Formats: sequence, C-alpha cells, structure tokens
Amino acid sequence: MRSRIAPLIVVLLALGASPAAAGQILLAIQDPTLLETRADRPLAADPALAGTLARHGLAARWVTPPAPGLDLTRRYLLLDGAADPRAAAAALRAVPGVAAAAVAGTRELFLVPNDPYFTTQWHLRGPAVEPASFDFPAAWDLEWGAADVVIAIIDTGVDWSHPDLAATAWTNAGETPGNGVDDDLNGRIDDVHGWDCGNNDADARPETYLEMGLDVGFHGSHCAGIAAAATNNAVGVAGAAPGCRVMPLKVNNAASQITDAAITAAFVYAITNGARVISMSFGGPDEGGAAAFYQDLVDQALAAGIACVAAAGNNNDPSLMYPAACAGVISVGATNQAGARASFSSYGAWVTVNAPGEHIWSTIQNNYEFDFLTGLLYQLTYGWDGVNPYMYCDGTSMACPLVAGVCGLVASRDPTLTPAEVRQLLIDTGEQVAYDQPLGVRVDPVAALLALETTAAPDLPAALAIAAAPNPFNPRTVVRFSLAEAGPATVEILDLRGLRVRTLAAGEVFPRGWSSVVWNGADEAGRPTPSGVYVGRVATADGTATVKLLLAR
Repeated sequence: MRSRIAPLIVVLLALGASPAAAGQILLAIQDPTLLETRADRPLAADPALAGTLARHGLAARWVTPPAPGLDLTRRYLLLDGAADPRAAAAALRAVPGVAAAAVAGTRELFLVPNDPYFTTQWHLRGPAVEPASFDFPAAWDLEWGAADVVIAIIDTGVDWSHPDLAATAWTNAGETPGNGVDDDLNGRIDDVHGWDCGNNDADARPETYLEMGLDVGFHGSHCAGIAAAATNNAVGVAGAAPGCRVMPLKVNNAASQITDAAITAAFVYAITNGARVISMSFGGPDEGGAAAFYQDLVDQALAAGIACVAAAGNNNDPSLMYPAACAGVISVGATNQAGARASFSSYGAWVTVNAPGEHIWSTIQNNYEFDFLTGLLYQLTYGWDGVNPYMYCDGTSMACPLVAGVCGLVASRDPTLTPAEVRQLLIDTGEQVAYDQPLGVRVDPVAALLALETTAAPDLPAALAIAAAPNPFNPRTVVRFSLAEAGPATVEILDLRGLRVRTLAAGEVFPRGWSSVVWNGADEAGRPTPSGVYVGRVATADGTATVKLLLAR
C-alpha cells in the first residue's frame, strides 16, 4: 500500500530529581513472602523488613494493590515518613528479597522549542539527503501492523477520542464500560482504554499539565500519533504502525507532577495487560537509586516479552539517562531533516539507534479546550492552526515513539521474536551514519522487515552459503550468508564485469551461522545504481560464494 500522507510529530519527557513528597521511597519486593498480602495496605511479614521499616519510621502503602488472579513477580510499595530517604533506601536494598529501592521523585517534561528556520514539513520518508532511508510507505507494503500488537504509551495521556486515534486506541475487551465493576479482575475498574496512573482513575485522556506556564498535556497524544495514528483514512496524519493498537497510560496528576510511583504502576499495567512494546519518552540521571529501580522495572517488562523503547534525552551531551541507559532498552537519539544529529539530542555509545525527531507533525489532544495563552503559544511556536488538533514538535521524545512503531511492525511480522531479538534486528539492519557524535545506527524499517523475509533460510550448511531476498528487488534487498565457523568476512556487490559496486562489509567478524547485510541499491558514493543484474559475493578464508541479484527499478 502506497499513499501520500501528512507527516508526524515528536516530543521528550525528561526526568527530574525533586521528591514527590517528603520522605517517600519506592520499594520493589522480589519475594512476596516478605509481605502479608492485604488489599487495603501491605504489612511486613519478614522480621528484617519490618525492622528496617520501623527504624526509619516508614509506613507502607500499595502502588499496585493485589487483585484476584493477578500474578506479579514483583510487589511495589510506596513508603512514607523517612527522615533520611537516601539512607532508608540504602538500608532497604540490603534486605534479602528486596529487588530495588529508590527515593521517590517526580518527573518533568523537557521540551525543545521548534527552530524557526525549519519551516518545511517532512514526511515519513527520511532526511532530504537520502529520502529512501526512512521509507514507511515501502515498509507498509511489507507490514501494516497487527491489532494484537499493543504499544503502551507511558506519558501524559492519550486522547482516544481524537479522530486519528479513536480507531487505533487499545480497548480492554475484558472490561464492560461504565458498570463500576472490575470485570477482568486486574485491579482496575472500568479501564476500557488504559489507565490514569497519575490520578488513579479510568480516564487516561490528557488533562492540563503546566510546564513553565505552558500546557504541555499534548505530549502523550503527540507521541501516540507518531507511533500509530490511523493511516490512509483521509484524516490528518499517518502513524508508523497504523495496524497496531496504542495503550494509553497517563502518569501525570492534577498537580502537574509525573511521579515515579505512577510510572511504576504504568509498567505493571503494561506488563499484566498484554503490551508488546513500551514507549517511554521520559528519562533522567541516576539519583537516589533511580537507575537500579528502573532497571528492575525494565527487566520485568523484558521477561514478559515486551520491547522497551526510551528517549535518550535532549541534553546535547553524553550523560547517561534512565531508563534509556538501562540494559536491554532500545535507546533513541534524534536526527533532523538534513540527516544530521539534532542539535539537542543526547548522544554516546549507550544510544542504540536514531530516528527523525525534529519538526515532526502529529496529533494533539482534542478532549478539552486550551486556555488563551496556551493556544496562542501553540500557534506561534508549534504551527497549530487554531482549529485542527495537529501541530509540530521537536525532541527525542518524538523519535522514541517512531522507533516504537517500527518495533510494532517487526513484532507484527514475526510474533515469536524476543525483545532482545527485536533490539538486535534494529541494530543489525540499521544504517551506519557518521554523525558528529555517537548516535547508534539509523533505524531502517524496510531493511528490518526485509530481514525477516529471509528468516526461513535453511539450517546451518556444511560450507559457506549465500542467499538474498527479496530478489528481484527495488530498492533494497537483504543479503544473507552463513559461516561454518565464526570469523571475518567481506561482502561486496559486483556488476557483471566483476567490478565492485559497493562494499557492504569489509573483513568484519561474523558469528557462526546466518548473518545479514542490507544493500539499498546504491553505489559507494550513495548514487542509485541502474536496473540490471548484479552479483552478491561473500569471501572468507575458506573461499567465496555468490548469488545473482536483479534490481528492477
């Protein structure tokens, strides 16, 4: 399916260190026997835990209350009353059976103003210097997205009544709307479209969220539209994975706070209600045990088969941000229309991939009216026309749901992939681009999906082997080759005269078994090659193998 569709938008949520309330601590219990399970409040059944709570004057309450039939590998508590929260958290981490403990803080949105010179709208076709490298219409020819692949948006809420989000918003089939009963026994009443973890109610649509006087409640809906807005529907914008569903998980409260406790509850909801991907446009430094606590949350999600995608941050420096820097997370940096690193994007060897994140057009909330000043600023800064619920925004927050959408397409194409395999696939099929700072590989949705087309390659052959798919192709193909033993290999594209057209791998070490590289139909200088027959060749110390390739433009 190919269609010309309006562009998307992106924003970032950044993590702050201010406490949610004086003396609060978040606690993750690995061993449930430490607690006396009661629905109203948790009680310590373990002497070591009870003694530590008593010494530090801590009273416990549930973040996610126990519910009949809800099987969790963790119990999450919010502890109040610590005179010295850091000391109390450290003492709790030493108690056997405690998975993590952190000083409970709040999180804040971190928005990057639009650059006034970036007046041209760009689409889901990548940077102008190489328009084919982010070709979502070509990706949709391969995979539209499956309705049972759910992308959880942990953010400021998603307006599921928006005309471009109503069709793609996740619906909890086990819940009867408005009957005041927890029909599916997941501990939440009437949670038809996700949950408001900030206010602990069933309406996960945005509410006014003031950041420096500006209402930034649009953030979550903007991210949701980037990930999976309804597409080819003659309305508004397109989403990266339009066939997938978006699970709204709102984490800000009426006081314009985003708390660690709300984010924890959102993780638990995503894990226990069938999410396949989590998009996290928030982050911050390791303070008060935050890194370890978020790592534990991420580990639980990964173990449940959920790919975790997080914005790297808008700090323009290499400082680690969490949860993006957690092990197993797909951390996302941002690029601009020129194909360069966005000036605001955080960077470093810890950043996994990058994607467009500047001057991005997407959905905004439509469920409440903006105040006059906010509406004016939207029009002056973000390109809102004052009527239709769409506008621009910048940030790694926007690049994050775009990559989450790619993960949704990949998971739809091959539901058997683990989160680690999804992450590695994006790395293996991404394009190595020389940026001014390390920014990971540029995600290539077409190459990632094409690589899955070749997963039916035969078992490991006794000798060197090579194959390609699709073949014929236009403009990309995935060259797969198998090594009997790990070692260096050179992979090249030749013309029929035997002249080298492109080197895809030059003596790099590959593992035993099948590996893949992508040829985008360009020569060494990046120029498109003409239609015709080419030869893919892999050479190792043990010999060479070739395959004929037909490029049909």
